Amino acid sequence: MKDSADKVIEQLLTKSPNFFRGNDKAFAYDRIPFGIPALDKLTGGGIPKKRMTLLYGPTNVGKSYLASQICANAQQQGGTAGWVDTELSWDSDWVAKCGVDAEKILVTQPTNGEEAFERIREMMIAGVDVIVLDSIAGLVPTTVVEEEFSYNPLAWQARFINSSLPKLLPNLKNGSAFVAINQVRSSLGPVAIDNMPGGLAQTFFAHFLLQVRRSGWIEENKQRVGFDMEIRLRKSKVGGENWRNAIVPFRVAGGIDVLESFIREALDKGLITRAGAWYTYKDSKAMGLNGLKQIFMDAPEKIDELKAAVS
Repeated sequence: MKDSADKVIEQLLTKSPNFFRGNDKAFAYDRIPFGIPALDKLTGGGIPKKRMTLLYGPTNVGKSYLASQICANAQQQGGTAGWVDTELSWDSDWVAKCGVDAEKILVTQPTNGEEAFERIREMMIAGVDVIVLDSIAGLVPTTVVEEEFSYNPLAWQARFINSSLPKLLPNLKNGSAFVAINQVRSSLGPVAIDNMPGGLAQTFFAHFLLQVRRSGWIEENKQRVGFDMEIRLRKSKVGGENWRNAIVPFRVAGGIDVLESFIREALDKGLITRAGAWYTYKDSKAMGLNGLKQIFMDAPEKIDELKAAVS
């Protein structure tokens, strides 16, 4: 039986270039890390290449910031990044604050959905390392764009996404990480139900499904200065901690607080201890979280030491 099976496999491998062994390097893929311990742990090391990741959640919870973080990290690794801006909201100064080199990221603002997918396909074929679509909600097919404003056929966006994604995704084998962003909206009616523009096809085709939401406010001097961003892995075909979540601090003035993320992880691992308002790290002691942060900022080598210990 085994000899017969081996013979069939060898015959097909020799006869056709379309078959590979299951452990062939053609199926190997890398990841682009977030550089934040909780997120990299949740996702198994970062966003997978050769795969589609869907970032979704309500407005103003940091979805685009997370996507920018992925682009910045890809650039820092020597890779390329592309951004498909269907919302016409691209701001080079804003992404620069996220660590993105705006000079070295490809940006396109398509006028319709077909054009958006064609631009994405061009970048996939060229092997761009990470491609962000911001957002699915902004994809409008030509048939709708060219009609009167009152034209609203049943499920037009869902039909368009359902027919377009299967044509696009085979190009992922060239090595790109495709990150699509979508919004969660509440439906009209007596019972509010959250849904996403574009229907269910996007969740079926996505290999990685990350839900983003706000889980609490960060306050200083009785003023809201940020919030805890909760990222939950809702679906994974590529490892990670499925159905678990990570919480990272997001500050309005500076985005994700990477140092505080490492401090939180160190607290969980017992590398930093807390007694009331006092924090202790090795031979250093500080009152309050900001006092502890100041110790690290005054001695950058301690930040590197902490990162290495947490990682």
